[in-house]
Amino acid sequence: MTPTTDGIAIERLTHHAGRVLLRVASAHGDRVVQCYVSGALAAVQEAPGPTWLCELAALADTDVVALVAVDPAAADTNVWAEAVAAALPPARVRVRLPRTIAPYGPGDRWRVTLAGIEHTGAIYPGGRHACGFGSHLGSGFGWDGREAAGWGCSWGLGEWSFDCEVLQWCSDGLPPGTYTVAVSILNAAGDESPAFQTAVAVTSYARPARDLTVAGYDRPSDTLTLTFTPSPDEGA
Repeated sequence: MTPTTDGIAIERLTHHAGRVLLRVASAHGDRVVQCYVSGALAAVQEAPGPTWLCELAALADTDVVALVAVDPAAADTNVWAEAVAAALPPARVRVRLPRTIAPYGPGDRWRVTLAGIEHTGAIYPGGRHACGFGSHLGSGFGWDGREAAGWGCSWGLGEWSFDCEVLQWCSDGLPPGTYTVAVSILNAAGDESPAFQTAVAVTSYARPARDLTVAGYDRPSDTLTLTFTPSPDEGA
């Protein structure tokens, strides 16, 4: 049978002598429960049963604990990838580049490469050698640069709103591992600068949201209101 995470729940979690004890309830009478910690198979129920006391080593704040029911013959087979990983929020790498006046030209682009993915985008909107937070309003308000004036120019601080602007790119979901990120600049002629490179370690899977609760129901509008605690990794 296909491994499943349904019909299993942690009834109680306690800490004792540097260990973590989980009391697990299972609705699968003919299957055993596996316990994973961030992808590693950490413990397996010895025999099928409705309850299981699972003991784990101390957990880090970023660890993801998952329970999976499998056939006894597959008790020692790691099924994390097919049963758990696909349902977890993906871990992503975000790259930021300050959008300052110098040394970039109005037609310059930036290029990011990571894990076989390549992103190329304009540094300035519309090729205009100016930017600033006012650009998001669709007007010249707050724009600063050699060809435009904004608040910062009025105060004698020509790059003031450039300092508030950052180019951002976010990767697709990545499994834990170490990745090389390279950022370079291309000019209008296609010349490319030497790339800045660094290694980025994705140390765990993103933690899911939790505490989904029905906060209320409005009968006239037939509206159900739900609340939840966002993932600590949201926007990180």
